[in-house]
Amino acid sequence: METTSTKRIDTNLLLQTASTTGSKRPLVILFSWLLAKDRHIAKYRNLYTSQGFDVLSIRVSPTEVLQPKKAQDVIKKTLGILQEAEQKLKPLVIHGFSVGGYVCGEMMVELEKNAEKYFDVRQRLLGQIFDSPVDYEGVPTGFANVLSNNKMIQKLLKVSIESYLKLFKNSVTKYYMASSEAFHNNSLELPSLMLYSRADPIGVDKNIETVMKKWKAKGLPVQTRCWQNTPHVSHFHHHPDEYVESILTFMDSIGLGSVHTPNKDIFEEEKEKFTSKMRN
Repeated sequence: METTSTKRIDTNLLLQTASTTGSKRPLVILFSWLLAKDRHIAKYRNLYTSQGFDVLSIRVSPTEVLQPKKAQDVIKKTLGILQEAEQKLKPLVIHGFSVGGYVCGEMMVELEKNAEKYFDVRQRLLGQIFDSPVDYEGVPTGFANVLSNNKMIQKLLKVSIESYLKLFKNSVTKYYMASSEAFHNNSLELPSLMLYSRADPIGVDKNIETVMKKWKAKGLPVQTRCWQNTPHVSHFHHHPDEYVESILTFMDSIGLGSVHTPNKDIFEEEKEKFTSKMRN
């Protein structure tokens, strides 16, 4: 089995690559959910590295999300890494979770704003995966639920964040709106996979399906997997087999089938090994 190496770039960015990585080995840009623990994100990194992908994990703090210019700085740093010599030829795929979808939207805004500068990144982006994505209207609820388990405190936080967004409409909220618009427009016309749940009060199914309808209306390929009862960003934990199958089927559809397992029997064997590990 191929070994991997992990490089902590800074508090926001972590790069996991194969020790014998090639210049065209695909790279997944993983936008974590708020306050995600490393052991949780590691499960997703391991899924991808086991299938021959490198992974760049991006994590932002609540403070950085509430101050969009700080999130934008993280995005600029991320795009700079994607243009470094070791990464500049790699096919790219986005995988965003929850409010991480907002940070991903900031990247899309930057790619549009500086299309010439990031032409190579735009050309290498082949697809996007979203797990329980939260659009602009879900930010107050998402923040409140992440920061506290106490219902009373959640209500206070939600009201406070809503007031904050109203008060700083011109200096803060406009960036959330621009990110949301970029998410809805999918101007790069990327094939997409949506993973979500009917029971999720944060990544609301109807809002997600509204976005998907817009993409489908543009003739863009959209794959979906919707569960009935799984909690927010917990689909992999509760349904590892279906989750892995959805990811790998999508990767195959955009021409990025497993680097190490082109044979279908081996492919299924590797998937079973991974999902068995997840259950234990």
